[in-house]
Amino acid sequence: MNKILFSFLLTISTLGVYAQSFNDEKTSAINFVKRVYNSAPFEGIKKLEGEERNYYAVAVAFMNIPKDSALSAVAKAQIKAQLVAEQGFAEPCIKFEMIDRIEKGNQNTYLFLCTTLEDFITEMSKKKSIDGARIISAPGNKYVVSTITLENAKYTSPELRDKAAFMKAKQLVSTLVNGSTITSEQIIRTDENDKRTEITSTEVVKENAMGFIQGLELLFGKEITQNKTTYSYYSKF
Repeated sequence: MNKILFSFLLTISTLGVYAQSFNDEKTSAINFVKRVYNSAPFEGIKKLEGEERNYYAVAVAFMNIPKDSALSAVAKAQIKAQLVAEQGFAEPCIKFEMIDRIEKGNQNTYLFLCTTLEDFITEMSKKKSIDGARIISAPGNKYVVSTITLENAKYTSPELRDKAAFMKAKQLVSTLVNGSTITSEQIIRTDENDKRTEITSTEVVKENAMGFIQGLELLFGKEITQNKTTYSYYSKF
């Protein structure tokens, strides 16, 4: 009986650590990534194949961090993790959530679970329509993302629908970057504690306006809503 009670309390305690930040699916992903790391520690990037989806993880290490500064170094670790992910993963990762800090001797390793830009936009689109152009602000990079949803029945072929989506996406970006202001609704922060983007984003976007329109890349085109195809294009700046 005592063993069962202890096991139950341990489970509640473990889940409680992430209860405010993660749902059950995310908690399972965290536990999966931590198990993989604990069985075979790594530094750098790791794409892990789960039963239902792939997971992206980054481990970055810092040497000789004072004990009282280990937690405050998380923001620095996030930026380093995104730079490492950008160099190693084929698709952009924009959300980096620390799931563990491993202290060994004079080295602190920060383990992050990463969310790809595609997964981030897809999950948002499932909850509500996010058609339009927005700025995604991640710890180390920013992206302009243009999303458009078209009804399949209105187009005689997928090729015509694809072309229309691209033209509409460019128009949305053009409106965003050439507008007089960029509101807070048009800037999505993947880190709510990141206060560095409010002032600088407008100027950065305007300086690179033409580059955005010419450099938009297709992130995905798929049916999120039945009989409709959602397209998302992006450009880094």
